[in-house]
Amino acid sequence: MGEQTPVYIGKYRIMGLVAEGGMGSVYKAVHPTLKRLVILKKLTIRRNPTVRERFKREAQILLDLQSPYIVHLYDYFIEENSHYIVEEFVDGMNLGEVIEKQVALGTEMSLLVFLDACYALKYAHAKGIVHRDIKPANILISRRAEVKLADFGIASSEKGDDLHGDKESDSTDDSLTKTGVTLGTPAYMSPEQISDSRSVDKRADIYSMGVMLYEMMTGSKPFGSKLSAENLEDIKKGRYIDPRKIDRSIPKPICAMIRKMLRAKPDRRYQSMDPIIDIVKKYLSRFDTHAIRLALAQCVLTKRQFAVPVFAQKKQTARNVTLAIIGVAALAAGGWYAWTESYFHATILRHWYSAVTVNMTLPATASVNSDLPARAFFFVDDGRNIPEVQNSRRSFSEIKSKAKKQTVQNAPKKYTAKKVYVKPGHYRIKVAAGPYVVWQSFAIGTNDITINLDELKNVGRQLKITAHSYDTHSGEKLTGKTKFSILYKNSWVDLDEVPQNELVTGSVWKIIAHCPGYKDALFSLIIDWYQDDLRLSVGLEKM
Repeated sequence: MGEQTPVYIGKYRIMGLVAEGGMGSVYKAVHPTLKRLVILKKLTIRRNPTVRERFKREAQILLDLQSPYIVHLYDYFIEENSHYIVEEFVDGMNLGEVIEKQVALGTEMSLLVFLDACYALKYAHAKGIVHRDIKPANILISRRAEVKLADFGIASSEKGDDLHGDKESDSTDDSLTKTGVTLGTPAYMSPEQISDSRSVDKRADIYSMGVMLYEMMTGSKPFGSKLSAENLEDIKKGRYIDPRKIDRSIPKPICAMIRKMLRAKPDRRYQSMDPIIDIVKKYLSRFDTHAIRLALAQCVLTKRQFAVPVFAQKKQTARNVTLAIIGVAALAAGGWYAWTESYFHATILRHWYSAVTVNMTLPATASVNSDLPARAFFFVDDGRNIPEVQNSRRSFSEIKSKAKKQTVQNAPKKYTAKKVYVKPGHYRIKVAAGPYVVWQSFAIGTNDITINLDELKNVGRQLKITAHSYDTHSGEKLTGKTKFSILYKNSWVDLDEVPQNELVTGSVWKIIAHCPGYKDALFSLIIDWYQDDLRLSVGLEKM
């Protein structure tokens, strides 16, 4: 039985134990300042300096690899003789788990994952780093379909400054991979890595990528899962079942690419990731990669096996176009609401969009549910046409304070609008509130922002009051006989005697109509902050 999960390790609050093995433990924790989930790896082996150096080396490597396709390093520290690495938490599944659930991912989805992993390796290779443990378990896929390469625990420099003294694999304990102290996984290792792991270069990673792509598309490994004398001979001679014999839909150019990646001799393989990336990009250019990524996100979010859709190519026959239109119309019935409500932007597409929250302060008498509600409009600030951002019009709702305290009389009210999700760039916002229009420019990057508009919180307008009266039954005009009085400074004053500049909006005004022979009529009116012309027409009843 493992030790009790601590509440804190260093400054990190522990949320739970993810994995535990002979070499170490992996925890899910909360970063104290970033307020986001992270992965905290703990090395429990203390007496083996080689293992400690490997662990430290993984942190050093990740520190130099700042790529959106590689897990981000936040911290490395030592506490009570234990070593810790703090990494980005990728909320989703690793590719190994996806393959176990799906068996095969289909050509297009496999190549999309593969392409992002290629970008990660290209970046690492450019830094002189060879990963040496490329396998599905080290490819992480988030719930937003972000693909990230992880676990550089046995990575080396192409200059040969390797820290490993003995050869071992993670076949004995899968937890070793989690703590970053293995030398590779046999099923994915190139012939030269099996012979001497310390002398390999980036072409060994290319070989492992070929094995992984084969498995993604066929559901099986080209040379089996275990290393034996029989399959070692197959590895050396490059003998495996052609992918098209397993799945005829796999394109021949992709099979040819895999064949070259799996050449036994390194000098006969691709010498860098560039030509591989070119081949995959060319193939995927015929498809809507956004649709493929959405399907990948659904695959990660779905616990059961996900039915991988057939992705239509961009060039369609008239029949396929008709079917596509019908399909889109069917999906639109259920998906349009989610799109207009920004559900996809806030979840699946969150990586590409940032949220804008608009708050506004209005006078005390304001009501967003009044006859003339306040609304916000968003525009792209491209310096020319300034087009409106689609589905970005927003109405405001009052922010209700949860604090149980006495409300300050005549205090301005605060309102907010539902978040708008936009791509990074320059924008303008227009808020129309009553007779007022507020324009403001803003720029947004990858972080969410809040815009607070306070220009109207104390605004007031001069109020014009015109009063008329008539007999309710006969319709006879009584204005000339009627005295209109208004409550002004706690006294009833003739309406015409009140200074015009003292009559302002945003107040409650009480007016009495008095006509001899008729009953008095009292009016108590809340005049909103933008309502500056009151026309009072009073019907009087005879006594």
